[in-house]
This record gives sequence, C-alpha cells and structure tokens, in this order.
Amino acid sequence: MFRTASNVIINGGTFTEHHQHNQGIPSSVRAIDRLIEAASLAALHNSGERFDPPKCHPNTRTAVLKTLMDWFIGVFGWDNFVLWLYGPAGAGKSAIAQTFAELCAAKNHLLASFFFSRSDLRRNNVKALVATLAYQLWLHIPESRPIIEAAVDNNPGIFQLDFNTQFRTLFVDPLLQLSSIGRFTFGTPFPSLIIIDGLDECNGADFQNTILNTISNALQRHRSALPFRFLVASRPEYHLTTSFSVTPLQTLTFRLALDDTYQPHKDIRLYLKDSFRDIRETHIMRDHLPDSWPSLEDLFKLVEKSSGQFIYAATVIRYVSSPRHNPLDRLKVIQGLLPVKDDRPYAQLDALYINILSEVEDVKTVLRILGITVVLPGNPYHSSGQVEFSDLEKFMQLTPGIVQLLLIDLLSVVDVSYNSIPIKFHHASFSDFLFDPTRSGQFFIDPSKIHEEAAHFCISAIESLDTATPLPYLAYESLLIHLRFAGPLHGNATLREKIFNVPYIQHWATYMLTSAHENIDDLEYLSHDPGKFLEFLQTSEFSQTEELYLHHRGILDRKLRNDLELIPMSPCLAFWSAICAGGILESIGDIPFKTFWELSNSLSDDLSASVPHFLFSPLFDQLEARIGLAHSGWYDIFNITGTPYLRIVREFLNDPSRAGPHAVDQPMYTTAAVAAVESAVMAWDGTLDLSPDSSTGNMWDIIWDALAFMLSKAGYSAELVNMLGEQDLTFNLGKPGTNVRHRIQTLFGAVRGYLLKFNGSTPSPFKIIIDGTPHPSDYFDHWVKAEDLDDNWNTWGVFYVDESILSSDGG
Repeated sequence: MFRTASNVIINGGTFTEHHQHNQGIPSSVRAIDRLIEAASLAALHNSGERFDPPKCHPNTRTAVLKTLMDWFIGVFGWDNFVLWLYGPAGAGKSAIAQTFAELCAAKNHLLASFFFSRSDLRRNNVKALVATLAYQLWLHIPESRPIIEAAVDNNPGIFQLDFNTQFRTLFVDPLLQLSSIGRFTFGTPFPSLIIIDGLDECNGADFQNTILNTISNALQRHRSALPFRFLVASRPEYHLTTSFSVTPLQTLTFRLALDDTYQPHKDIRLYLKDSFRDIRETHIMRDHLPDSWPSLEDLFKLVEKSSGQFIYAATVIRYVSSPRHNPLDRLKVIQGLLPVKDDRPYAQLDALYINILSEVEDVKTVLRILGITVVLPGNPYHSSGQVEFSDLEKFMQLTPGIVQLLLIDLLSVVDVSYNSIPIKFHHASFSDFLFDPTRSGQFFIDPSKIHEEAAHFCISAIESLDTATPLPYLAYESLLIHLRFAGPLHGNATLREKIFNVPYIQHWATYMLTSAHENIDDLEYLSHDPGKFLEFLQTSEFSQTEELYLHHRGILDRKLRNDLELIPMSPCLAFWSAICAGGILESIGDIPFKTFWELSNSLSDDLSASVPHFLFSPLFDQLEARIGLAHSGWYDIFNITGTPYLRIVREFLNDPSRAGPHAVDQPMYTTAAVAAVESAVMAWDGTLDLSPDSSTGNMWDIIWDALAFMLSKAGYSAELVNMLGEQDLTFNLGKPGTNVRHRIQTLFGAVRGYLLKFNGSTPSPFKIIIDGTPHPSDYFDHWVKAEDLDDNWNTWGVFYVDESILSSDGG
C-alpha cells in the first residue's frame, strides 16, 4: 500500500486497502456493462422508453400477421431466411412488427428486435444496432454469455469498429460457436426470430445497405449453421428495393407488400368504428354524442381518405378524441365543415410529409411535377384513368426518365415503380397537404400558379398535336379548367397572347379524326368541342376577353362558311339550315346521334342526299370521314343537344354579317317549309318505326316542331298554298313522344294560319288527316277532339282534327 512512500508517520485510525482497476470484481461484469452502455435498450420491442408503442388494433391485420407466422414456421419453405415487410409511409408497418414481436416473445420465439426511429438519436443510426442485438442474444441464450463477454474483453474497442466487424464478432461468431456444439439442433428449443423495424429511418442509405448486405452474406455463408430468421420492415425506398432485388438477398427473401391484397380498408373501417364507439362511451361529452354518430357515410369517406394507410385514420381519431374539445365539432373540422382555428388536426401526418419532402434534392421541380399530376384530368386510355410517366414528361416537356429520377426520394408517398404506369399517390391526403399553405409551409403548391403552368402546357400540346400520345386529350379536356383557375387574364400578357394564337378550333378536327380512328367508343369522353371553348371565352369572369372570343369565333365562322360552300344550295340545305337556325333541336331535349341519323336517312331523297351534319355537331363531318357510326354503342347514347355548339351555329345562321349568303332568311324558310311539307305528306315505305317509344321516338318530336315552325316563318309559295289547301290534307306522321295535344294544336294552327295569311281562306270544312299507320290507307277512322289527346293516348291510327282542335285550352 505504501511501497513507494518514505518517512511516513501514522498515528491511529483505521485503514482499508483498495485494489487498483477494480481488482476483485469479475471481468464478466465489466464486459456486460460495456455491452449495455453501447446498446440502445430503447430500441427493444418492450422498452420502457417506447411506452405504448403502435400496435395493431384488435382483430385487424389478421391476414398479414398470419402470413408472417406462416413464413416463420416454414410454410413457404426454409430457404426464406429473410422476410421484407414493406409499404408506404403510414401503412402500419411498425404496428405490425410490434404486434408480431409481442406474439413471438410470448412463445419464446423472439431472439432480438431493433426498432429504428428517425427522431431518436440512439435509434436513428447504425452505431448501437449490433450491441443491442448482442445484448439480447446474451439475455435470451445463456450459453452465449461467456462467448460474448470474452469477445468484448478481448477487444475493448470493438464498439468503435465498423458494422461488419461488430456483427461478425459479437453476433455471428457466438452463434456459430453455439451451433458447433449442437445448441441449435432439431428438437432443442431456442428463440430464432430477429426483427429490424424502420430500416429506412437509419441515417444514411449506405448504412442501410450495409446492414442488409452484412446480414445476407452471413446467412448465405452459414445457411445450415444459422437457422435464424430476420424480419425487416421498411418503406420501399429505391436503394432498399434494389438491395432486395440482387443476390444473395433476393434468393433468401420472402417479400410481403402492404397493399390492397390484405384489404386494409376493412381493417381501417373496423378501427374507426371501434374508436368512435370508445369516444361515445368514454368522452366527457358522451351524453351529448348520438349513437348514430358518425354516420355510415362519414365512416365511408374517412376510410376512402385513408387510402389504405392507418396513419390517416389514427390521426383523425387522435384529433377527434381530445378530452378538451367537442368531438362533434372536431369531426366537422376534419370534414371541412368548420374552419381550422389554432389547432392542427393533421399535425402528425403533416410532420411525416414535411420530413419526407425535406429529403428531396430538387424540391422545386418535384413540387411542379406533383402539382401538375394532381390538376391533370384522368386518362381514359389507361386502365387506372391516370397519366403515365412518359406522357407526363412529354406534356411538361421534361427529359425522358427524369420523373422517376426526381421522385425517387418520395417512394413512401408516391408510387413511381415503372415508367409505363401513372404516378400513384399512396395517401389521398397528400395532395390536400400540398395545396394548403397552413399545413405545407415552404412546400405549398399555389393552385392558381400550377393551373397557369398547366394551361401553358395544354396550349403547347394543342400546337404540336402529337396524336400518337394522349397529349391532345389532356390538352382539350383540361385547358378550360386550368384557365378558369389560373386567375385573370388581363394581368398575364404572355398567357393571353398564347390563348389568342392557340389553334384550338383548327387542330380539333385533326384530333377528332385520330381519336375516332383509334376507338370511337372513347369519344364519349370528348366533351370539349370548339363550342365549349367559345362559350368559355364569352362567359368567363376574366377581364377583357371579348377580343379573344371574337377572334376565335371568326375562325369557326370561316370554317362553317367554307363547309357550307361545298354543298349546293338546295331544298335539303334550306331544310337543315332552318332546323338549326330555328333552334328546333335545342328545344327538344336529349337527342342521341342515332335519332338524327335515322331522321336524315328516312326523309325523302331530296332531304337526305346531302345533309350538312357539321351544323349540328362538329363531330359529324369528322366521323363520316373514317367510320361506320351506326355500329357503335356510343351511337345510341351520345347526344347532339345540350351543347353550346348548337347555340353558336344558330347565332351564326341568323346573322348575315357572319353567315353571308348562308344566313337563313324568309325565302330560305319558305323553301324549307315546302320541303318539309312535301316530306310529311309523302307515304312512308313501311320500314320506319312509327312508335314513339322506339329508340328513335323523339325523331317525331323534331318533325312535328319543324313543320309548325317553318310554316310560321315561311313567305308566300303557290306550291305551299296548293299542298296545304288540299281537301283531304294528310300528314303521314308518327306519334310525338311528348306534348301530343300541344304539338297537334300547333301544327293545325300553323297550317290554318298560313292559308289564311296567303290564300285568304281555308277549305270548308277544314281538317287535317293524320295517318300514323306503317302502310298508306285511304280510310280514316274518326274525328279527334282536343280533350281526347294526351301523351298516354294509344288510339293512334288514321284520324282527323278540325277547327275544334283550337277551341280547347287543353294544350
């Protein structure tokens, strides 16, 4: 004790000798202390620091948990040493891993676990992983203790060495030594499951790959000696997907994706249903919460908004269940029925999105891509209805392949797996976040600016007219939407000039020809014809759009005049022009193309020889150029009425300054009336369906209205006077579909009025015979009074009406 001292004088006292370097305390204690100090016990599945970790709600994720257990007990084969559980952010991977860890721990199957966490300095890096696994090996297999302690004592600096050295020295070598003495032979129970959760939350992609490569190499080299199984849970980050796709890990791994295969919507619905029940039963306001709250519709919408990701549902429940607030009001905030005040209903979800976007390198370009993806319409040419990467790149004029490259850091919230599929948002709420400045902050996407940018892309697509891609569809379908939300044009000279020069009307015809040639059934999507474009320019809330409207209307006017000049002036042209100018089709209601086509083909030869179909829809002349429309299912359902195009053509035909010699005036109405009456008094050939409930039933509505209207507009015609003045004037007409009494009264009044105006009198007695039989007949059945006529009147054969038809107000 005092061997180095001299001249020491001691007077009394009690002395105790202490050995240097804690001699007398076993070296094993020192080793385990160092091991525990290097480990992160907070990463264990049963750590006190992870109090109340996320777990699967009772009776949910049962199919996933069963698959995990089947893998563990060898149902899928013993060569799958690794199971990769992957899914987007918020899919519930950690809850599943935690629940499975607890199930296996209860059966003494769990050897070790490590739950990474990006926000925990002791759990967001690779430094403590091996020490934590080695500590649990030391804890659960006592025979390993002297081996691990010796490894620590023999190399006190082991915890400062690289991951591969640590893993081999403190984990693999002890297991190999135990294996060599038969510890893991068949029939000897031992825990064999190792769970690593949240691998993507370990700092550094290189470290994540190192962990996987080190584990897979050890399992590959020592397959028979190491009968252990690794469950690895993570997001499907690109580098991790790559690692799991190459040998040896590829051959060792069973993949389990958290996708729709496992029906997460059903589990989320159950979770929400049970959680709201708990709120109704336990909340301080429970006496004021109806048993029917929330409604089934409310639950359905919440499930849909969850997009299969539990984090959204959990965030909603956490917000609504706050003991200091009214649950009814809080759910209304979630539904957008009440404004958000100072609270943040989606705080957890927003933190997740912000964290993910913070890792993006070129975030400005990424946000542009995401914004355009959200505001573009669906694509009918793709089964999912969305826009493929390659088409999106062409639309945005980006380098091919750049979208996948730029979005590679967003795989946890968007799916960009393959270039031939559309971008898919894993979270429906992600777009809400991006377009809400109070939530997204620096990552906010301004809707007006992204719509303005999309409008520029649409105009470029219309200019280039690349019909080999869906770009024309994207442009024509969405341009007006983008312009509507882009903001006033008067403050945007560049966009205004582009709209002025866009060849919308000129290129639309070419676009239609290509679309019709590819698949006519797709044409039911094509609602944005030139009429919609002109109507938008005329009626939009933008300032100073009259110049734009008149410019593009002039382009359409020139096209109509050029098309009309190709048709010789004839009774046929007069008849159909009068139909359009009088707004006859607009007053009827829904008229499918089939009705129009049958009407065209069933009239006399003079009226069907050259029908100016382009007056009724800009589709007609395009379709006739390529296809047999009558064989399309679309032919029966697509309407020519209810479009602004008809109104624009009507205004054109009634304005001589626009239509020139093609304007419809009284002489043209007179010619049209002669043609209409000639057609109506001709006997049908018996092939036409005269029943009003036939597929072309409203064809008769058109004929009845056209006859009466044209007579009211016509001037003097000796031919008309002679035809209408016949003693037994007979119209061969089928029954109108609606307003039977009114239409008969109107036609009788028009004929009578014309004769009185231009002949000075009517035959005495004056009557009109209606022959609605399929075959001509000289016999007429009976006289019909106004009160006999209604839409349900079924006695439709050969009958006559006289002056008394006008004496009743029954119309």
